[in-house]
Amino acid sequence: MSTSLIGQSLGKIQIRELLGRGGMATVYKGYQPDIDRYVAIKVLTPIPEMDAGFVERFKLEARTIARLQHPHILPLFDYGDDKGLLYLVTAYVSGGSLADRVLHGPMPLPTIARILREIASALDYAHRQGVIHRDIKPGNILLSDEGFALLADFGIVKLLEGTNTAANLTNPSGVVGTPAYMSPEQANGLEIDGRNDIYAMGVVVYEMITGQQPFKAETPVQLLLKHLMEPPPYIRDFNQEVPAALDIVLQRALAKDPDERYQTATAFSEAFTQAISGLGVDTITIKDETSPTLDKPSTESRRKAANATATEPAVKRLSINQTTTTVVMVAAAALALVLALVALITASQRNVAVEPTTAPTTVATVAAVVPTAVPAAPRFGLASFTTSSVLGDTLNLSVDDLDPLRAGTSYTAWLENTDDQSIMRLGTLDLNALGSGVLTFTEPDHMPLPAVYNRILLTAEREAGDAPSGDALYSGMVPVAVTTALRNILWASDDGIDGGSLLDGAIGEAQIAEQHSSLAASATNLGGLRQHAEHTINILLGTRDDLDRDGRGVNPGRGVGVTFFLDQIDQRLEMAGTDPDADISVQTQIEYVRVCLVNARNRMNEVIALERELLASPDIESVEAQRNRSTEIAAELIEGVDLNQNGTVELFEGECGLQQVGESGIVMGNLALQAAGDA
Repeated sequence: MSTSLIGQSLGKIQIRELLGRGGMATVYKGYQPDIDRYVAIKVLTPIPEMDAGFVERFKLEARTIARLQHPHILPLFDYGDDKGLLYLVTAYVSGGSLADRVLHGPMPLPTIARILREIASALDYAHRQGVIHRDIKPGNILLSDEGFALLADFGIVKLLEGTNTAANLTNPSGVVGTPAYMSPEQANGLEIDGRNDIYAMGVVVYEMITGQQPFKAETPVQLLLKHLMEPPPYIRDFNQEVPAALDIVLQRALAKDPDERYQTATAFSEAFTQAISGLGVDTITIKDETSPTLDKPSTESRRKAANATATEPAVKRLSINQTTTTVVMVAAAALALVLALVALITASQRNVAVEPTTAPTTVATVAAVVPTAVPAAPRFGLASFTTSSVLGDTLNLSVDDLDPLRAGTSYTAWLENTDDQSIMRLGTLDLNALGSGVLTFTEPDHMPLPAVYNRILLTAEREAGDAPSGDALYSGMVPVAVTTALRNILWASDDGIDGGSLLDGAIGEAQIAEQHSSLAASATNLGGLRQHAEHTINILLGTRDDLDRDGRGVNPGRGVGVTFFLDQIDQRLEMAGTDPDADISVQTQIEYVRVCLVNARNRMNEVIALERELLASPDIESVEAQRNRSTEIAAELIEGVDLNQNGTVELFEGECGLQQVGESGIVMGNLALQAAGDA
């Protein structure tokens, strides 16, 4: 499809620009003038089979997907048939996709855990509705500007099954899907269920951890054979630093036999979180689980089930005779599969219709190791802090699987400071029939919420007042030490300038230093060059040294220095991270903040070293490169730098700066929601 649709309209959508093109569809950014919003419009590539029957199937699938209402599923706004083109209209997400992110190599384990948790909740929700995605891959996981994951393209693969489309989703066997992420049963043309998506998500997680897919091959057929027959390489073969338990988790998620995988995506997510939390492992065992059903168990029964599976796992082991028999069956099945694939390829080259193979794919399974410690309590949502006007003045609460309440009552969300018992009502949660919902709250006075409150709670209220009328049904908290640290870092501190925050003090001094570095770079004589070089160094260090030897030391800044504020922020983080109640998630987030602080220190030292070269130079001309570079680094000290050129300054070594200290700091206050007895 050409870009000639730009400037035209499909239905009510004005097509503005091309976002991407694949074999199955072209995606544009569109504008909907009647409600003044930008959308994404996916236009299906015309194919010969696009007859009246196909159009009806398209509309049926679109209606099915439109009914999927979940915080981590990309909402479908509309669909249509115009000018002979079928199209879907979805929310426009400007943050790119996970495919863009994995191109830059392995991702931090906490980030992977969060994305997996969000997508797992979306998958389990869809599976409960009887909807299977069938094409889980990084390109179908979009990332919002705030970092939330959204699962896209439900129903597209099912729609194309049975057609001869030449999309890049089809493989030579005629089975529709992306070969690199395809489960053995999908590759073999067998009936699939939600465990197919869990396998594909296992491949995605593998890729996020290692930076590469578990299997590589020159052709799609060879790739499918590897998914069918070869065990995935161990993750620690690529990175010895990751916990050994991750290999256990991934081997199970990628089991050839669906019965040996995690039976829900949430179970996979929780096992992953346990593994990176450092829980121990025992013998090689497999834990039985039940498939998801439409009947939602109560909070108490889920908690009991979680504890029971930790202490009394059902063990499945292969005896020597069973293993020998299974290996023989594997060889026979593999031979049958190869012959079937050859026949399919030959037939496709001759345009001969062939029934999909139903040869059984019995494979030897390596029993997985499960943690022996009691697993983490089930999580029912996350309260995450973002920014509207000031850092952390907005809270986004997303919940799933909450128990239904009595008629006439509803869930009300509150924030609390457990130290002084101050409390703030956030609002009422509107839930769907499956107990999922979202709530967004912005503090009217625009103060940083995680710097004031350390606990969230949900209560059942008939008519909410200024305080909860009963006990919390769900809650989540971080130590007060985290809130105190964030108050000093982001809002107000006795060690700040005029009582301001430590971060504002650091940024303010750094901005003045950047100005004087720029003045040194633009100086027209040696005296001016040395004078502003002295100023820059003194501002950064908080000193008044006579560096240009004119008989007086001058500091045009506030006289405190960037170094002082960085030291103070480090001390607050140390107190928060060593608090007895600080869990692994808090400690991990603290390390992200520290990465930005280390980057700031390194850049400050580079600027000082370059400015000292200016002081020692006998002329201006010989240090032109140093002058310009010092100014660049002084700016990067504040704003960071996009080293990997993906459009975002991330919390990586060499990237983030002082500005990102605040952005990453507010995440320290994020609150995971658990049943009140588990929190």
